Amino acid sequence: MQPLPAFIMFTVTTAIVAVFLIPASYERKSALVNFYWVGVWLFLALLAAVSGGEQIVRFLGLDGHNVAVRLQTAILVCFPIFVIFAWARLSGAALIYGLKRIRA
Repeated sequence: MQPLPAFIMFTVTTAIVAVFLIPASYERKSALVNFYWVGVWLFLALLAAVSGGEQIVRFLGLDGHNVAVRLQTAILVCFPIFVIFAWARLSGAALIYGLKRIRA
């Protein structure tokens, strides 16, 4: 068990996750774009947190590899679904806006 490297890794991981969450705190004009802006930065913060957490657990002499791999896989599978949904939703909103402009 190595508590000092684990503490250092915890501090670094917390700092990196905080840096990834800073852009998410700035609001965009459109609520729709703001939702996806926050989602992208949250995805990056989650990946950093899981990866850093895996290393912290390893420094403490425990085996957390399987849990970390499963969490990273789940996050990586959910992100393309999120992106595809975002693309469809934003495209649909643009089409509806365009049709309303043509009608008016």
